[in-house]
Amino acid sequence: MIMTKLLLALLIKHAVCDLYLQNKRNPTDKSKYIGECHTHYLDHFLLTLLVCYIFLIPLEICFILALFDYIAHWHIDYTKTKIIRFFRINLNSIVFWLLQTIDQILHYSTYFLIVYIVQNNLSFHHIFEKFISLFT
Repeated sequence: MIMTKLLLALLIKHAVCDLYLQNKRNPTDKSKYIGECHTHYLDHFLLTLLVCYIFLIPLEICFILALFDYIAHWHIDYTKTKIIRFFRINLNSIVFWLLQTIDQILHYSTYFLIVYIVQNNLSFHHIFEKFISLFT
């Protein structure tokens, strides 16, 4: 039950960051790999850190999970924006909304993975070894 609550808290955090906080700032260009858009990704980092800490996850693990969320959010948004610009997708088109849907599925999958890591007590070292083994 605690993992269900963690997932719900991360989804609420996502809504707060993506809908409320992002709306409070001036629009940023997410097609720039490095730029002002990182203030938005920092929101995700900080609130993921807070949510994980509230769930009594050790601080160093919270930091790694929050960093993972930051990096994932950055690359998901960057890739989506590059696709929209490259293909000149109309922001009112069905294709745009399909991309938005994929964008959100990827973000939700990030939170599912965070919960999976916590639930299975996986260390960063273990995750890194499994990742590297994919390429060897």
